[in-house]
Amino acid sequence: MAEFCLDCWNRMHHAHWTERDYVLSDEWDICEGCGEVRRVIEGERTFKFFYDLTHRKKK
Repeated sequence: MAEFCLDCWNRMHHAHWTERDYVLSDEWDICEGCGEVRRVIEGERTFKFFYDLTHRKKK
């Protein structure tokens, strides 16, 4: 499977997705789009509500 960072993925699909929309790897890996060592996309996030609960911004 191809491994792309979120920036390259957005550039390829002309989109503005965030970490809320996709699960990023815990490990650093080489992005096949830009060639940099970054966190890459592992899959699409299905339960965004749980992400919101655990990553709530402090006011």
